[in-house]
Amino acid sequence: MSADLKRELNSKTKRDPELTRRRLLEAAVELFAKKGRDGTSVDEICKASGVNCRMIYHYFGSKNGLYMAMLKRVYGRIRELIVDVDEHAQSLPDFIETFTERYFRFLQSNPEFVAVLRWENASGAEGICQLELGDFRSRCLEAASRALEQSNEENSFSGMSQKSLTENSMLIILTCCALCGYYFSNQASLGHVMGVDLTSSDFSEQWLAHIKQSMHVRFCEQSFCDAES
Repeated sequence: MSADLKRELNSKTKRDPELTRRRLLEAAVELFAKKGRDGTSVDEICKASGVNCRMIYHYFGSKNGLYMAMLKRVYGRIRELIVDVDEHAQSLPDFIETFTERYFRFLQSNPEFVAVLRWENASGAEGICQLELGDFRSRCLEAASRALEQSNEENSFSGMSQKSLTENSMLIILTCCALCGYYFSNQASLGHVMGVDLTSSDFSEQWLAHIKQSMHVRFCEQSFCDAES
């Protein structure tokens, strides 16, 4: 970046706080994805974003504050995805089809988030454990529950208790997240082990179709009536 361009961008960011925050967040997520939170320095973030280092402390308080804001931003986007699917799904099959499609595409178009999740899992989810995710969690389960209740009303799952409803709502969300997330998180290792290019567009579409079919069979074709005596 030339000195003149850097001065111009810094001038614009002084007049646009939201642009400054966005540039810092976008530069940070790329670096956190490559090097992890501990391996990324404030100077690297400032250099990549073209923003004065003082702005990190002004807007986020610290590098850790910026990292937490990045995580919060991503989970906010996933929450919006869930809300939109919930509002438009017409049935349980429709909910599963749409949620799986949208979440798969989200991970596919945000490889930096997938990489950050790998770092988080390696650290025992130190960052994610600091997030307030009660509303996020409730929104996910409520969306799946509504889809299940609609099917229950249509006599697909007659006799489902509240306990069974909650458990199966959790299973729907976890199954989708696990099958989508594991695929993107382990493409390199699994591809080498199996001798297949898991990053190819053809295989990606094949795997997405497989996830949808598996979830449809498990949640739409099998009965969820309570096994309780």
